[in-house]
Amino acid sequence: MVAAVLFISLVVFIFLNIPISISLGLSSVLALIASGSPLGVIPSMMQATVQKFSLLTIPLFVLAGVLMDKGGISKRLINLADSMMGPVHGGLGYISVICALFFAAISGSGTATVAAMGSILIPAMVKQGYDAGFSSALSAISGSLGTVIPPSITFIIYGMITGESISDLFLAGIVPGIIFALILCLTVLYYSVKNDWKGDTERSSGKEILKAFLNALPGFLSPVIVLGGIYSGIFTPTEAAAVAVIYSFIVGKFIYKELDFSAIKETLFSTAKTTGIIFLIIMNAGIFSWVLTQQGIATKLTELAIGFTDNKYIMLIIINIVFLMAGCVMDNTSALYILVPIIMPIAKALGIDMIHLGVILVLNLSIGQVTPPVGPNLYVAADIGKVKFEEICRKMVPLLLMSIAALLIITYVPWLTTCLIK
Repeated sequence: MVAAVLFISLVVFIFLNIPISISLGLSSVLALIASGSPLGVIPSMMQATVQKFSLLTIPLFVLAGVLMDKGGISKRLINLADSMMGPVHGGLGYISVICALFFAAISGSGTATVAAMGSILIPAMVKQGYDAGFSSALSAISGSLGTVIPPSITFIIYGMITGESISDLFLAGIVPGIIFALILCLTVLYYSVKNDWKGDTERSSGKEILKAFLNALPGFLSPVIVLGGIYSGIFTPTEAAAVAVIYSFIVGKFIYKELDFSAIKETLFSTAKTTGIIFLIIMNAGIFSWVLTQQGIATKLTELAIGFTDNKYIMLIIINIVFLMAGCVMDNTSALYILVPIIMPIAKALGIDMIHLGVILVLNLSIGQVTPPVGPNLYVAADIGKVKFEEICRKMVPLLLMSIAALLIITYVPWLTTCLIK
């Protein structure tokens, strides 16, 4: 009865277009009323959910990413990539993917990556003859790398829920993220040759490439310092996030000299807005997750799932389908808090590695960022590219199919996620 109230009310609230954070809280309240539990537990549970030191990494990495964008790092990364690959067939397409790879390692956010890179690259691709719909779709799905390449906010949330090492999760995301990027580049190669999309006819000289590299070098060093510090044991992921903020400010203010008072003010406002939304979701999702556990719903669902199949390979297919569908209708944080408490005991019972599972779930949710009806990256890229939503969805289909192919490879070759972990 309580489970029916919890899930049915959540679906109803979502279809009534009530924000997901509020929907999670309301459905949890109704479930507590149905079970006869006191509602006084709600404030303490909300506080306990966010009162974790490791969650400090979220606003800090968000702030570091925005600082690096406003400070001019995205422009310099694009200039370097363009000087090296601009004349090649699909050169700007490769640049879109590669720059997303580097910027994602700074911002940790897929949507931030689309906004920062897409605003420069989509108009440039259209100007050089690339299809506007394909350019926007490529920028949107490349931005999804932000949830796979470390530091990833989604990995941090998963680590908070499961208790897994955030450092190991970061490390496990590197190879899958590179595979994801390579498959996207192969797709770009096919369509660029087919449609004769290529960049400028003049190739940059070695001197010009060196100059572009030196200009972009401070930006390159950001992920090196952050990830190198974590894996060498110099500082924790939380301390790394603080280092990233300080370094980003120094680069933007004193090296690139693009961070004036107005930019800093805009950066702080953007960070506060993004952090507020994420933490509101976390608080309400924490109540939802607690109700699942306290009422024994997660245990019963585990028994039901294992009764259906005890084959972990079949279960991995089911998990992929569930999370792909979840990514279509809700944000990453909500999906993790709702579904991980249900999936985790099933995975452990079937011997699925939890680090590997985390990468699989984050990949699914990253694909969900470019699938309607939610798909925030789609809306951002469509707005930048000035294309209709139907057009970008149509151009997204081949990119999605290739992304799902990458997902299946990573799902059934767990070594790809664990090879870098000691």
